[in-house]
Amino acid sequence: MTTNTFPNSLSLLTGIAALAVVTETWAQNTAEPSNGPVAAVRNAAGQPVPPMGWNSYTGYSIAVTEDELLKNIDFLSEKLLSYGYDTVTVDNGWFLSGQGEGVTIKLDAYGRPDSHEHFFPHGLKYTIDHAHRKGVKFGIWLLRGINRRAVEENLPVESANYHMQDIVNKKSACPWAATPWWNYGVDMTKPGAQEYYDGLVRKYADMGVDFIKFDDIVPNPIEVDAVVKAIAKCGRRIVLSLSPGDDIKIEHSAAYMKANMVRITSDIWDNRGSLDGAFRRWENLQAYGGPKVGSWLDMDMVCFGRLTVTDNGGRDCKFTQDQKRTFMVQRAMAASPLMLGGVLYSMDDFSMSLFTHPDILRCDQNGVIGQLVHRDGKTDVWKTPERGNDKNGWIGIFNRDGKPVAVEKTLKDLGLNADGKYVLTDLWTKTKLPAATQPRFEIPADGVEFLSYQKAD
Repeated sequence: MTTNTFPNSLSLLTGIAALAVVTETWAQNTAEPSNGPVAAVRNAAGQPVPPMGWNSYTGYSIAVTEDELLKNIDFLSEKLLSYGYDTVTVDNGWFLSGQGEGVTIKLDAYGRPDSHEHFFPHGLKYTIDHAHRKGVKFGIWLLRGINRRAVEENLPVESANYHMQDIVNKKSACPWAATPWWNYGVDMTKPGAQEYYDGLVRKYADMGVDFIKFDDIVPNPIEVDAVVKAIAKCGRRIVLSLSPGDDIKIEHSAAYMKANMVRITSDIWDNRGSLDGAFRRWENLQAYGGPKVGSWLDMDMVCFGRLTVTDNGGRDCKFTQDQKRTFMVQRAMAASPLMLGGVLYSMDDFSMSLFTHPDILRCDQNGVIGQLVHRDGKTDVWKTPERGNDKNGWIGIFNRDGKPVAVEKTLKDLGLNADGKYVLTDLWTKTKLPAATQPRFEIPADGVEFLSYQKAD
């Protein structure tokens, strides 16, 4: 696990002006992105929007089966596709021979992962085709670089007169992946290196893959560029997600913005530490310029419902309902991709009500990263304006304490014009708040007051 490059001390500061040092620097590096993702996700109006879908990891770890994946595809198609959740991604493990010690990875003749019959008896293409028949896009997880067995066997690079030992960079290895999917990096200065990535992406594009989550690649911007070039050549629109989120660097922002999603957190789970970690990264990266070209800050999966069911039957999400509200509003106001986790077909009604909440979806797909406008102790106020129209938008008053709080906030505290007139609506109860220059809010432990604002004419 790598170290957070951004200063955690920012989260302890009470003065919003103190954020300027980091956010201005980030803005200078990202203000005018010249080259965005190859396949930006866009709404009907042609505006870039954060991707939406489901990922297998929090529900099944690295052991999701074909049958379970098909069930989740069917559920998403029936219950969530109409809300914009259009992609199902199989995470790590689809190429393994099983679980536990002694497992092997299945590789093709060119050293690239193939689905293993242990988890996918009909082959991965069968599941991809099923997803497409259901109107659902399909994604896979890949690890940066070359599998070590492919290097040891010196397998050839497809369509090139080179082999793995000609292009490998053994000094750049994934620091956390274990046997058997250890990978070395690729030396992009060597002939055959780009051809390797071209062939890797083309293999899965030809199978119908629509989304690739590339892990261990955020710290390696040269290989991000190689993947982007490969996607541009493959003849298929593929959404690119970069992971992990432990080592984000400002100087690599040009590479990040060529991807649709860049992880900004470590793995997120159902605990307060994950909530706080996402708040810190959002605060530090709120000036990211990627949304202009369709590149989004990724706060990781939504870990609700049944989790890790392949580990002795799994467990239920430990978040309270108020923590779930905070989790979802946090992502919506940061314009983070909404990638659901857990087991979809057994998801509880309350979680489903948040996944399909019209104001959460509208705020997220608005595609604007909210800004921290006020902090008082453990109460934060964030504001997300409508795209191109600051007169309307959303406000989140987050209680980051483990006990309830009652607060009064002026219009200025809410990031609004102190002399202006606004209509404030509580989006949980759908009620308009009484006109007041200093409204009062009672917010549960780890909860959020989610408001819309409209400036009166």
